[in-house]
Amino acid sequence: MAVFEYNTDRSILKRISDWLRFIEIEYDDMISQDGILFRPADLMELLIRFYQVSGYKPSLRLCAKLRADAFDWTTAIHTFQQSIPISPEENNKGYVFPEQKPEEIDFEEKEKLINHSELLADGIRYTLFTGIFSGHGQDLSSGKTIWPYLLKHHHALCGGATGNPYLSGSTADQTVNNCTLAAWAEAFCAQMAFADFTWASEELIRIVRNGIDDCLNQEILPDAQRINSIREDKKWPSDPARLYARIARAVSFAYSHAVSLTEKGIMILYLLPGRYMVNIQKQMMMLLTENDSVEIHCKKPVSIPIDVYLQTAGSLSVNIERKNRIYTGSAEQLHGRPGCCIHMNTEWQDRDVIRFVPDETIICEEQHHQGISFLYRNRLLCMRVIDGEFARAICGIPEKTTDGRINVLSAATEKWKIKGVQPADIPVLPDTKEEPADIELIPYSDSRDRITMFPRIKQ
Repeated sequence: MAVFEYNTDRSILKRISDWLRFIEIEYDDMISQDGILFRPADLMELLIRFYQVSGYKPSLRLCAKLRADAFDWTTAIHTFQQSIPISPEENNKGYVFPEQKPEEIDFEEKEKLINHSELLADGIRYTLFTGIFSGHGQDLSSGKTIWPYLLKHHHALCGGATGNPYLSGSTADQTVNNCTLAAWAEAFCAQMAFADFTWASEELIRIVRNGIDDCLNQEILPDAQRINSIREDKKWPSDPARLYARIARAVSFAYSHAVSLTEKGIMILYLLPGRYMVNIQKQMMMLLTENDSVEIHCKKPVSIPIDVYLQTAGSLSVNIERKNRIYTGSAEQLHGRPGCCIHMNTEWQDRDVIRFVPDETIICEEQHHQGISFLYRNRLLCMRVIDGEFARAICGIPEKTTDGRINVLSAATEKWKIKGVQPADIPVLPDTKEEPADIELIPYSDSRDRITMFPRIKQ
């Protein structure tokens, strides 16, 4: 299906329809394999996306069967109340799909299923596509309902929810499974096709700019990443084929949703460097994106609206540059507060540039145990750990120097211990043992040995 969406070769649709016809005939045997009824997101998404481009009616019959037989993720998500982390003993056992049907599993098995972070993210994606099929409001609103709760109790600083593999709270010493991270990226990307996407867009941008970026900077992709670490994990992953495939899917989803067509024009959600081809008014229009601009290439002028989403921690304003001159539209048209869409409706000419004016603010985020973390241009900031020296508490507010570096005042503390071979959770308002000094903060993905969540100094 992904290949068809790339090259639009309709012979691929015939192959998929043949496969779906076989699945409908062998349905009873198929659903008993590989935990399909407990993780039905991929199949439901395929059925919906295939029907949207082909109108193939058997897809809808399979949607109805799958919705009737699969685990009821909608009810599980709307009644979710797990606020405390799953115990380490359970965390290390992994997950094996039950042999019973979804309606036959007991309460303990159900709790394990819905607290498995990767499966929960896929469950949210499943309910969204189920809602597209059924039109049921509870299906469509599942993700928006549960995310504020997860954000409060199980948020991963690098994006999504913690889980290795089960939900493990918001402490600084928890690992974030990279398959889980990828599943959350896909779940948030799926929401981008709807008008009510803003609740998911902020977290999607955080995952792309931090967690996914960290994965792509690795020579060997490990099973998990840590926001606070003094020893890089250089072991091969336990299931490399699955892990690399899942991350590759997440990256593909991130690119395919950065720029998209709407009913009336084009939506730019965030900037990932690349080339985006869109078919507008019977001509191909290319958007060449960089980290802070979009350059438009078209043979003839095109009159369409382009919407630009300004996230909370991103750009404050947008300008249009035309032949080296800034386009002077109305202030309401070109500027707005972060977290909103800016509507630009003009005649676009070849080599027009939409330039994002960056926000230089360093954002301080409150964390548990009265801790703190920092964001700059959507990127988490961290301290590089050298020779295992990590125990420092924050004494001030970060500032940007004249040479572009970001420094913050901190002091060493004896209260922060090591748990195994990694830093333990941050101490609460520790004392310090020396005079404060500046340390440099760098982007999260630029170092494996790093401290991203800090304690505050007691004073």
